[in-house]
Amino acid sequence: MYYFYDQYQSIKPSDTSKESFKKLELAPSTRVEKLKTQLRVRGGNKYIKLIHKIFDAPSTLSLQQYKTDDYELYLFDNLSQMINRIKEKNELHGLSRIVAGYAWEWVSNKNTEAYDIVIGENQLKWNSISVDWVNSPNSIDEVGCIHTTQGYDLNYTGVIIGPELDYDFTSGKLTVDKQRYKDKNGKNSIKNEEELLDFIINIYKTILLRGIEGTYIYACNENLRRFLQQFIPPYAPSSNEEKLIQISNTPTESSIPFYDLNIAAGSFSELQELENVKYIELDSLENRDDYFACTVIGESMNKIIPNGSICLFKKYSGGSRNGLITLVEGRNITDLEFGSNYTIKEYSSKKITDEEGWHHEEIVLLPQSYDSNFEPIILRDEETIDFKTLGIFVKVLKK
Repeated sequence: MYYFYDQYQSIKPSDTSKESFKKLELAPSTRVEKLKTQLRVRGGNKYIKLIHKIFDAPSTLSLQQYKTDDYELYLFDNLSQMINRIKEKNELHGLSRIVAGYAWEWVSNKNTEAYDIVIGENQLKWNSISVDWVNSPNSIDEVGCIHTTQGYDLNYTGVIIGPELDYDFTSGKLTVDKQRYKDKNGKNSIKNEEELLDFIINIYKTILLRGIEGTYIYACNENLRRFLQQFIPPYAPSSNEEKLIQISNTPTESSIPFYDLNIAAGSFSELQELENVKYIELDSLENRDDYFACTVIGESMNKIIPNGSICLFKKYSGGSRNGLITLVEGRNITDLEFGSNYTIKEYSSKKITDEEGWHHEEIVLLPQSYDSNFEPIILRDEETIDFKTLGIFVKVLKK
């Protein structure tokens, strides 16, 4: 019989203790093999050592930021940006998910309309299923926890470090707020806060080692964020893609359509047939027939999309749109910034079921702007019928 034991992945009191494993290890019939390298994460031992030092021995860290061409590691000040980055990576590479520490109650388990994690303007829900959540259809729009991600490999992981963990600059140590840690099975039998801190640290070290290609981090507490930014580079949208963008009048094997919504007198389908459609070269894009680009005008989405940005969209082909930024078209839509029947907003809807099946009772298109004067566009009843989702926002190509 073979046993694999990693003391750093012990996340609750019911897990096998170091003492129990040590007893087995010292038994005369036991042969011990030590794993010397970890091949999952492309950042290799350099990245793994950084994570262990941050959480186990912060005083030994040198004041320099992690840099490598082999691995994407960024600290985010803006949670919305991190969520969008993960969704962008999921569109391009798959298996990219948001994961968080257990610092919020799982209220959506009993009330599916409720949100579990509310941070600023971000309203998120925990995983809707517990078994194989990573591969479930809605997982990209949800937040996984340690119990649904431990043992899984992801391409990119966006980690939310909750308010239960902080950093004390005076003592030079990480601290825990037991009241903010919500895993009852993981804390009820623990009376010593140092022991609880060890479990919570192991949780974060475990989920920070899920991402094969990259890891993104958002810390809720300001002190912890200030501490981390000494070693982890801040996220800043790269200008490299802006330099590579080429707009032409003729399509090529590596181009996608670039539509000007301002000249659209009719429907989007008519716009696609216009002779003056232009094209954008994007070398790194797979399945390019599923994508298009257009310019987003206005300030109603400026938290995520600066005015005048050229943006990449994936053609909508079905599935849940709740919480996604969508480009929509409808006769009953009036967007003063676009000056047409198009708008780009965060999508939310309510559905009802009757003898004819399900249909939309209400569709709400939410602005994400620093200007509070922008109001949601609300479509009800008959207004929801003449309505079409054209694309899902992926990322800004050029500001």
